[in-house]
Amino acid sequence: MIKLKHLFTALAVVTAVVLPTWAQADEVENAVESTGYSYKINYPENQVTPGGSLKLKMAPKQEQDVTVVLENYSDEEITIDLSLNGARTNGNGVLEHGPSAFKKDKSMQYDLPDLVTIPESIKVPAKGKADLVLAIKMPEVAYDGIVTGGIQMQKVGQGEEGNQAGDNKGGQTIVNKVAYLFGVTLSMTDKEVSPELALQKVYPELANYKNAIFLDVANTTAVTVENLVLDAVITKQGSEEVLYESKKANMAMAPNTLMSYPISLAGEEMIAGKYTANVKASNGDKEWVWTEDFEITDEDADKFNQGDVNIVQERGLNWKMIGAIVFAGLFVIVGIFLVIRLINKKKETSSLKKRKK
Repeated sequence: MIKLKHLFTALAVVTAVVLPTWAQADEVENAVESTGYSYKINYPENQVTPGGSLKLKMAPKQEQDVTVVLENYSDEEITIDLSLNGARTNGNGVLEHGPSAFKKDKSMQYDLPDLVTIPESIKVPAKGKADLVLAIKMPEVAYDGIVTGGIQMQKVGQGEEGNQAGDNKGGQTIVNKVAYLFGVTLSMTDKEVSPELALQKVYPELANYKNAIFLDVANTTAVTVENLVLDAVITKQGSEEVLYESKKANMAMAPNTLMSYPISLAGEEMIAGKYTANVKASNGDKEWVWTEDFEITDEDADKFNQGDVNIVQERGLNWKMIGAIVFAGLFVIVGIFLVIRLINKKKETSSLKKRKK
């Protein structure tokens, strides 16, 4: 597991991605030197707020194309890869608008890719421009709240020729890949939506190769939850003694998404047993309180303790496992020796019988 940790660390260093989120016009100009191109959104009349990310109010069945002008300042044609993503919430309570593996909640009626279509990539001629077209098609029945996400634009070929930075110490190369990312939010009504959160599951797992208890908290409404504070305490079932606790403020949750929030075991071994999670969440206007019992099985404890890098380092060599392997090896060797001896003995017996005849 330790070697595996180093492998993932190396992969993280090899590809360091820089994403200027919600880039404004002045930020785009500053980034041109790194990317060699810029983008400009042609805001339509139904843009809700001036400038910034694309925020449109639309009607049922409405279809609309929005163009984003990409300008190439280099002497060669470039290809820009495009990625359209619905907003998600990571384990730190931060909204992710780029590509991610974070989950949506089952309450999500529409994800951004359900309503917007873009090409996978676009070519921009040398010293020229190209239009990125967002084809938007709204559902037949109006929904309350918002559908939101982002579009990531990344030039193909970064890090291949002269874009590498840093050194090759330890066989590692640092490659900075720069991408633009701008937000897209679609709404259909002016109805104010009140956020609702739900604690869906409590379970043991590894967080960055360390033992933790995870809370799956869902935002079940089509509205972004801001200024979220989460306070969690873990006890043994039937006990008030606090074993583990975590409190985090200034978090946010994207509409209809799931946040897997980790509570660290602070380097301790995971112990099988029955536990209770007491959780309180608030956003200044509303408060949610949950009490959830859960169990850590012997199998869970053994599996995650073997995966916790701190515990593996503290334990050092697993002599029981080494002894078992050595014993098994000796058993196989002795077995092979006895089989060979038996075969030879049969051959000798057969040879003596033939001589006697």
